[in-house]
Amino acid sequence: MRHMDTGTTDTDGVLDRGPVGRWRTAGGTATVLACDEVVFAPDGTGLLHTHSVVFGPETLEFRWRMPGRACLWIRLTDTDKNDDLTDTDEAGDGELISLEFRSHETDTGRQTVLAETGQNGFWLLLDPLERIGDT
Repeated sequence: MRHMDTGTTDTDGVLDRGPVGRWRTAGGTATVLACDEVVFAPDGTGLLHTHSVVFGPETLEFRWRMPGRACLWIRLTDTDKNDDLTDTDEAGDGELISLEFRSHETDTGRQTVLAETGQNGFWLLLDPLERIGDT
């Protein structure tokens, strides 16, 4: 689902409730060649699917929550251990990311994307994200 340019408003309550759903990097037609996808599940788990010409496909698991408006706490998890999220984890490892919607120009046109405030991309990715569906 491609969002049309709506400025920097909160699309579907994402800045309050979190980015539940499937998202991909918003790189225009380049996403046909190399597309990273992030899946935010409603239970606070997620998957980051990346593809590199050099290293091939990779999937990383993570935990996430929204401790405040437009504030995403995210942490990669260790799949070899029972890696349950506790209330004290926010103060420890993990990252707090400030989220924003902004207008983004690609070779396929202008669209509204989800990005990290003050950064070109989102978290570990070089590009911002566009929503592509539900989980």
